[in-house]
Amino acid sequence: MLDALGSWAGRNGYSSAVFDLTGLELGPFDYVMPDRATDDRHVAWYSDTRSSGGACMSDGVAILGHRNGHWFAHIHAFWEDAGTGHLAHLLPDTLVASTCSRISGYGLKGAKFEVAPDPETEFSLFRVKPDAASWTGGEPNALIATLAPFEDLQRSVEDLSSKLNADTCAVYGVGSLAGARFAEAPPMTALISEIFVNSPDLPKKGRVSNLPVRAVDLDGGLHEGRILAGEGPTLITCELLLIRTVAPA
Repeated sequence: MLDALGSWAGRNGYSSAVFDLTGLELGPFDYVMPDRATDDRHVAWYSDTRSSGGACMSDGVAILGHRNGHWFAHIHAFWEDAGTGHLAHLLPDTLVASTCSRISGYGLKGAKFEVAPDPETEFSLFRVKPDAASWTGGEPNALIATLAPFEDLQRSVEDLSSKLNADTCAVYGVGSLAGARFAEAPPMTALISEIFVNSPDLPKKGRVSNLPVRAVDLDGGLHEGRILAGEGPTLITCELLLIRTVAPA
């Protein structure tokens, strides 16, 4: 699947892309869960690799960018297996669509996600890079960004949305939080998690509405709710796409 997404982006002149994976039917694939670090250099790590016999993604987001000159994707998704929900970090090289599935997404021009070493976290992470070669001019209708540790997800999105001349904006993202509190759901008290945001239409009204977030903590607990401002600190990174959906009249 990674090759297919990269080929689509390349054919259309996109330097990166972000996809909504809702409804994607996958054959057997591998994934990892958030876990404690096994050394004193990292704040978190991943579980041993686990395998699924295949599933339909109920929800999920893929960030397509570049690593060492090749297409690479950061993917968090939610699916159900025999009535049990799962949310995990999917390993992109193992993904194969089991049927002809239609997914939606956005191609990016003028900027891209590219993996680079991050000295603060000691992970290699997607970073935003300019890409003048793909820029075709005109007023930008979207922006991409990455958050550093402890940057608040909700407040950061509010700040970023102010840069878009829009009444409403869509927000997509993949990352991790050091705990979170939600407007209408129990808090996520674990300090290690994986999360994604798949919100196609948020009214601004002077500020972005509370983001709907799905998360899994290091004990496998699932969380879902609208995150409160000041209550969702980034753990390692959050990679974000904001898109202007309705421009002011």
